[in-house]
This record gives sequence, C-alpha cells and structure tokens, in this order.
Amino acid sequence: DTHVSRVARRIGFSQQNSSLLQIEKDLLNIIPDIFKKQAHHLLILHGRYTCIARKPKCIQCKLKQYCNYYKR
Repeated sequence: DTHVSRVARRIGFSQQNSSLLQIEKDLLNIIPDIFKKQAHHLLILHGRYTCIARKPKCIQCKLKQYCNYYKR
C-alpha cells in the first residue's frame, strides 16, 4: 500500500525507496506479531489522514518526534 510504504520510509522503519517487498520485510522484522494486523491499518490511516503525500500535517502528527521527514 502506498500509505504504508510512505509512512515507513518517513519515520525510518525502512530505507527502501522502490522495493515494496523489502519495505514489507523491514516492517515484519520490527513489528511484534501481536500488533501486525493492527499496525497495518494504523499505518494506512496515518498515511491517509496525517502523513499525506503532498502536504503532510506534521504539526499535528503524534509521531513527529520520531520522524526523519519532520526532522529535515
């Protein structure tokens, strides 16, 4: 999903730019099993409503302290 890959890259869960399979592997390696289904939905929603592609709402983001994109 584009939202998941964008958020994963911006907050530093993955450094991959083009390989969706590698982004998925990176996420599977860091997210505990009990949170994987929930994390997928949360990443989608965060990417859809807060970490928007063109105009991310960084000021209201709860993850900005961890976000590489925000730190730039």
